Amino acid sequence: MELCEIVSKMSKLYLGRLIDSFMKDVNKDNEEKMRNLLTKNIEEFADYDRIENKLDFVNADRNIRLLNELILQILLNEQDYILNRDDLIEKVKEKEEEIVEESEKDDALKYSDEESLEIYEKVLKTAWKWQDDISPHEQNILDVLKEELDLSTYEHRILESKLGYFPQPQNQIHGVKKIKNSLKDLQYRGLVARIYDGAPYYVIPEEIARTIKEILGIELHKDSYTLLLKKLTRKQLKKVLRGNDLLVSGTKEEKCDRILQAKIKPSDALKELTSDELSEILRTLDNVKISGTKNEKINNLIDFYDDLVIYPPDGTDEREQYFNYLVELAERDYEQLRGNNIIEKDKDIERKFEEGTRYLFEEKLGIEPTEMKGNEVPDGRLKFNKNDVLLWDNKSCEHDYDFPEKHFNQFLSYIRKENKRVNLFLIVAPSFSDDCINNAHRLKAESPEDSDIALITAEEIQFVAENWQDYSSSNNPDDLKFNLQVFNFNGRLTKERLIQRMEWAIE
Repeated sequence: MELCEIVSKMSKLYLGRLIDSFMKDVNKDNEEKMRNLLTKNIEEFADYDRIENKLDFVNADRNIRLLNELILQILLNEQDYILNRDDLIEKVKEKEEEIVEESEKDDALKYSDEESLEIYEKVLKTAWKWQDDISPHEQNILDVLKEELDLSTYEHRILESKLGYFPQPQNQIHGVKKIKNSLKDLQYRGLVARIYDGAPYYVIPEEIARTIKEILGIELHKDSYTLLLKKLTRKQLKKVLRGNDLLVSGTKEEKCDRILQAKIKPSDALKELTSDELSEILRTLDNVKISGTKNEKINNLIDFYDDLVIYPPDGTDEREQYFNYLVELAERDYEQLRGNNIIEKDKDIERKFEEGTRYLFEEKLGIEPTEMKGNEVPDGRLKFNKNDVLLWDNKSCEHDYDFPEKHFNQFLSYIRKENKRVNLFLIVAPSFSDDCINNAHRLKAESPEDSDIALITAEEIQFVAENWQDYSSSNNPDDLKFNLQVFNFNGRLTKERLIQRMEWAIE
């Protein structure tokens, strides 16, 4: 989320904190003037030196130092760098618990250098014995030693937890109050903004997220890195493992997991490949520069995977991913679709767009599509009531769907061939041109039994699928049932219109 959108969702108190992070002696009496001031000074706000200075937590209280780092890492691993306040607090606690649990395993640091760990552990233990805390001065010494021994923050945390001092003495998890104090500190530093959008959220502005990643040495979050590793051949994965003195045997999945577990940075992994190999990988991707030095190619690959929108699947049904990327399939967003391994060939798009929509009706709305006979049939058919049916058809394109005459005749043929009355014909596309409404009305007029023709975007139908239960008055999840009357409309089914219809159609 860019700063201009962020400030539109901020109240006076939080705007003031952001302004104070890089501007002094500013009048903060008028909210609108404060918003304008922030948007006009984006360049100063996003200045590299400012951010680097604000990321220096060494002189802060140890709890603030630790929590600031965790919060930033969590937000930087989220899509659009944003999380609901309660979810963020819960994720901080979960991350701390995860590190404590990991430290209890005998092989938690099996890929680390034993001699370096032994030296660092002795110094760390000595630092903690003095006043049962780590002072800013001690932390500074530990940071220098950690860098000299080539150890990561993760290894430091595991060792600290093994000694019984992470996240706090006796491995006590941080409470809500201390996490909120850290969030306040990050706001005063101008690294995180608090907004209200139906609920409180914390977000890292897009203009500074990349810089924070660079300074903290964060290249890719786990899901993006996993996709990149899957792009490598077994031979290339062996090169990465061998170059880092790790076991090279196993399946491709085991090799990828080993690289992730060993905390090998993406740039270090890619350095094991030749420049020609990097070029070959880049050629399989869309809208990415292939030429340049080896380092430039590595950066291009990392940037490509860092920009991907990733929706990790929850279940085993592969159609779930087609539903997750329904908008990208509708828009034929080749960069996202190929980068996320959703498609291999261009021709896969139409089929997977259709399957994603079918999954939407089956799994999200709980309505089983009925079978259709023959080849010249729409993409789907639903039983509307005892005598009527709903037909739908998916149309993907890289521009506004313009409802050509060819499709008009195709849809009219589908309606005329249907044995039952077509109550509604639903067209799912990325967006619609102005001409579509006229053709929808004309198609309704020429249909044998006055069928409604509804135009809905992939984003809008996905919104319905993910939110319809919120509009039910029933408190019993077992009683919830989607009502197809939500879609029973002639013309454009906009988000606003769908919300209105869900409010009265769903009980």
